[in-house]
Amino acid sequence: MQSGYADVDAVVARVPLLASAESLTAEVLSGGLTNTNYLVTADDQRYVVRIAGDDTDMLGIDRAREAAALRHAAAAGIAPPTEAFLLPEGHSVTAYLGDARTLTANEFAAPETVGRVARRIRDIHSLDPIIGSFDPYADIRRWMVVVDLQGITIPDRLPPLISEVFEIKGRRGLTRKDQVLCHNDPYHLNVLDDGALWFIDWEYAGMGDAFYDLAGVAYALPEPEREALLEGYFGSVTDAHRQTLTDMIRVFLCWNIVWSLVQVDSGSTRHDDLAAVERLLDDVP
Repeated sequence: MQSGYADVDAVVARVPLLASAESLTAEVLSGGLTNTNYLVTADDQRYVVRIAGDDTDMLGIDRAREAAALRHAAAAGIAPPTEAFLLPEGHSVTAYLGDARTLTANEFAAPETVGRVARRIRDIHSLDPIIGSFDPYADIRRWMVVVDLQGITIPDRLPPLISEVFEIKGRRGLTRKDQVLCHNDPYHLNVLDDGALWFIDWEYAGMGDAFYDLAGVAYALPEPEREALLEGYFGSVTDAHRQTLTDMIRVFLCWNIVWSLVQVDSGSTRHDDLAAVERLLDDVP
């Protein structure tokens, strides 16, 4: 393979499907905040090889949990077919969906797409359970300790939001029996469309609150589309649905704000702009 791709070579050597190929090429794919992705062509078959980033456990990523969720989602045709998932690192090899494309933010927010996304999220939540939960509240609490130790500037609006988030946790009173398998990062760039919707990047997947997934879509939507999201998921919408969605948007944004703050001192070029954190705070309903 081309020089400079030693990390891909190491993964290829561990995956018989790739290691046995007579010809192999790789090119870097754009995107990915914590990983590096490559389009690998092996004997005319194309795959996405993801090289997992280091120290992602600090960011709350559980690779074994991700592998289990991805296995269920791929079997159900919700995630691309997975050819290999290497533990403990979390490197993966998945089928390349050549006809699929990522959706723009505007396309993702279009009424017809919102309904499709709602139904797809419902499909995810219907998958068999796995071992391991996604707990945004525990992440927030743990990361704020890191933020404090690193001496990172905290926006004045953040402590009141965190207090409110833990009040929401108390009101939700979610128990383990209430949890469903969630993606937990339904960002528009994590959805591919080729006539069907495919969800990728399952790093934060785990058992959790269905409304957290809905909030991850809804926070960027205008009010009518939020209503359409709830209707597409539930069939009919109640005031309780609307209030819970608003509450969980606060939780979702708080998690992302604190996640971004943790990145400030870790060399990230994407999340070290505190102005971006302020913009997320502006989105809090």
